[in-house]
Amino acid sequence: MRGLSEKSRAHLEEALQSDNPLEKDFHIQQVLRDSAVDSSQSEMETE
Repeated sequence: MRGLSEKSRAHLEEALQSDNPLEKDFHIQQVLRDSAVDSSQSEMETE
């Protein structure tokens, strides 16, 4: 498993700092999307 990108780390920091549940969810969803894209690209590169 690779480390998180700077963009993902920034989203997680924003989620931790936010008191708004909708904003927290947004930032966490962005991290999950970024991770899914990174994973898909890695799988395509190994094929």
